Amino acid sequence: MTTARFATSLSIAALLGAAGCARMAAHRLAEEALEHSGAQHADVLAANEAFYAAINRLMAGSADGMDAVWSHSPDVSDFGPGGTRHVGWPAVEAQFRAEAALKMGGSITCEDVKVVQAGDHAIATCLERGDGVMVDGKVAALRFRSTNVFRKEGDAWKMVHHHTDPSPALPPKPPR
Repeated sequence: MTTARFATSLSIAALLGAAGCARMAAHRLAEEALEHSGAQHADVLAANEAFYAAINRLMAGSADGMDAVWSHSPDVSDFGPGGTRHVGWPAVEAQFRAEAALKMGGSITCEDVKVVQAGDHAIATCLERGDGVMVDGKVAALRFRSTNVFRKEGDAWKMVHHHTDPSPALPPKPPR
C-alpha cells in the first residue's frame, strides 16, 4: 500500500470514527433528555404554569407575580403580543408593569404544552388561548403560539425568554 493510499484510508477511518462518535454523543443527549422527562419536567411545567398565573394577575392589573417567575438577569428577553422586543430584566419588568396598568381583564391559558429539557435549560411551547379587553375597549379573543425558555437558577426554573405571536388587535410600536 502506498503512503498516499494509507493516509487516505487513515483519514476515512478517522472520519467514520468521528461520525460514530457524533452518533453516540447524539444518542447520549437524547437519552439524557428522556431521563429528564420525570421530576425535572414536572418542575418546568410548574414554572410555566406559574408564568401563566402571573399573566392572568397582570391582566387583572398586578404585575407583581412576574418578579418571582422571571430571572432578573440582563440577558432575559420578551417578545410580547405588542410586537416589541424588551431585553434585560428592568426593560421586561417595565413592560409588564405598563401592561398591568391597562387592566385588560380576561384570562389566558397555555394549552397543548410541550417541554424539551436538557441540562439547565428548557423550552416550553404551547398555544395561548383566552380573551381580553383591548386598548379600544373591545373584547378580543386571544390566540397565540408561544415559546417560553427557562434556565435553572439554583433550585428554581426561571423564565429567560418569552415569545408570542404579535396580536393584530394591538397596534405595533417601534422597537426599543
